[in-house]
Amino acid sequence: PSLNPDGFTRHSTWANMHQSITDVTNPYSRQYAEVWPGGRTNHYWFDLNRDYIPLAHPESRGRIKKFHEWKPNVVTDHHEMSANSTFFFQPGVPSRNNPITPERNYELTHEIAKYHADYLDSIGTAYYSEESFDDYYFGKGSSYPDVNGSVGILFEQAGYRGRIRETDNGIRKLAFGIRNQFAVTLSTLDAAMNLKDELLSFQKEFYEEALQLAEKNRVKAYVFGRENDRVNMKAFVDLLNQHQIDVFRNEKDVSLDGKTFKAGSSYIVPVKQKQFRLIQSFFEEVITFADSTFYDVSTWTLPYAYNLPYAKITSLKDVQTSAEKISTEKITGSITGGESQLAYLFRWNEYTAPKALYALQNAGLLTKVAADEFSFNINGKNENFYRGTILIPVHDQPLNQDEIYSLVTETAENTGVDFYGLSTGLSPTGMDMGSNNFNLLKKPEILMAAGNSVSSRDAGELWYLFDQDYKIPVGLVEPNSFRYINLNRYNVLILPGGSLNELGGETAQKIKAWLQEGGTLIAGSTGWTTKNELSKIKLKKSSEPDSTRYLNYADRAKENSLNAIGGAIFQAEMDLTHPLCYGYLTKEVAVFKTGNNVAEKLKRKFAEPVSFTEQPYLSGFVSSQNLERIKNAPVVTVESFGRGKVITFHESMAFRGMWKGTSKLFSNAVFFGSTIK
Repeated sequence: PSLNPDGFTRHSTWANMHQSITDVTNPYSRQYAEVWPGGRTNHYWFDLNRDYIPLAHPESRGRIKKFHEWKPNVVTDHHEMSANSTFFFQPGVPSRNNPITPERNYELTHEIAKYHADYLDSIGTAYYSEESFDDYYFGKGSSYPDVNGSVGILFEQAGYRGRIRETDNGIRKLAFGIRNQFAVTLSTLDAAMNLKDELLSFQKEFYEEALQLAEKNRVKAYVFGRENDRVNMKAFVDLLNQHQIDVFRNEKDVSLDGKTFKAGSSYIVPVKQKQFRLIQSFFEEVITFADSTFYDVSTWTLPYAYNLPYAKITSLKDVQTSAEKISTEKITGSITGGESQLAYLFRWNEYTAPKALYALQNAGLLTKVAADEFSFNINGKNENFYRGTILIPVHDQPLNQDEIYSLVTETAENTGVDFYGLSTGLSPTGMDMGSNNFNLLKKPEILMAAGNSVSSRDAGELWYLFDQDYKIPVGLVEPNSFRYINLNRYNVLILPGGSLNELGGETAQKIKAWLQEGGTLIAGSTGWTTKNELSKIKLKKSSEPDSTRYLNYADRAKENSLNAIGGAIFQAEMDLTHPLCYGYLTKEVAVFKTGNNVAEKLKRKFAEPVSFTEQPYLSGFVSSQNLERIKNAPVVTVESFGRGKVITFHESMAFRGMWKGTSKLFSNAVFFGSTIK
């Protein structure tokens, strides 16, 4: 099957439209340089071979469902690499194996590799193994099987990107690559048949051993959850269920590590289940490593990704769980206080709050956001409301009272957000309904640069966030087209990471004029904004290699890997009074960082509402030099330009569609950026 139909169609269309009757082998031919975003990615420009854990996409969810129905003994993952390479099959670099994977898995991988060698030898194909690639990150097609009782095997064929091409190894045809991939398919089948008993025994022992390891493990369960983010918790439980992990509702208050997990609004994952190893990889921080080089990220502690407090339970005697494991359940919101003739309120804490707000704004309703705290007595109960609470007045709206009530009811059901109907505008504490500390909001009209010099990964993550999670339209425009566009129809401009070279000269001046009039520009990097004098942000100097450390010439590549941040988790602290931090009730948030760029702090008050802490390290590989650079560095910087705002995010807020805990910071920039004083 084609596991990525969008990318498959995109690539094949490009290759076919450039194919000549006569052989054209020039490696500089246009046919071998597919235009942005290339054929690797899916509809939203995600690499699906990184989605086996996040399961952000339907292709991945369907594939994992079928995997667990079938429980295969061997899984092959066929890929392509650079045209001047030969052919790779696993095992990969031995020092970069994930320690959670049983050693027996690698032994079987070596046994199967002998079959690949024999088959490729028989047709004269050059190959190699153990020199590159690894099985560390379990979110890839060749490594997810390894933590699920299977043997995953990666194949990498030199990719010619067309029918025929000159390479360092001579003229190569697509047919040559097909023959190699087909040969190792046959060798895998041959190996699987001959090693049938070993493979069946391995899978059986894998799950038996998992229960034994869980029994000996110091941690007996993990508890997670919070009272005020039901939609996000439901998404996390749903993810665990898809990975065949049993989750139970917590039915007794638990206090651990200074956190309280309330009965009914938290969950428990016992470790004594067949997916023990996968549970470990999801919940444990990783702080020790055998190697400093990673083909992908070095950690993926999932409670941090969902911004959910969690703790390790070392004794089950004081724990009480539901008798039945929890499966997915639809979260629906309600209206407390019933139909109102004055106004409705909803808190900004739910993950889907931006979806709810846009649905109301798109219907033409006037909406406001609270810049302070207050309370109201509703149905005989005192309800506290925090900064970021949304107010929807009933009067002076394009819809009448009954229509507004119907729309609010529908929005609550569709988003899981709870609304509150007011019977009076006079609050017992804090702001009243008519306070000037309720700031008027504009419906976001969003334009985003996409194409050519823009990072397709960064743009795709944001497109996915707004399109899939929030149901908010985003205009995707080629950077070259900005000079023709009337920017005044938009109030939010998103420039994801990338060089954005096309946005210079008159186009940059045009964007500056738009900002002067009050627009909100959200940038994914500092390059373009600083170059065009929209920002004063400077980056810290990169870490220098350790001059006292001796490395052989053969180990020279380690100089780079030691100072690379391929993917690690760090703790940041938020100013909860700042509009960019509305909806967060605790000041700590875990940020996923990739890349070595670290911003300097601006010597300006209130410019950095989110910064890494003094002791930021949580999980993943980072050198001591880089850790020093990251301490107290800003995660987001806010600068004024005329009446507008330039908001720069130094890290990905929606990494791979899985880092839901920080995505609200980005949506806050879109909805509340114009309210920042």
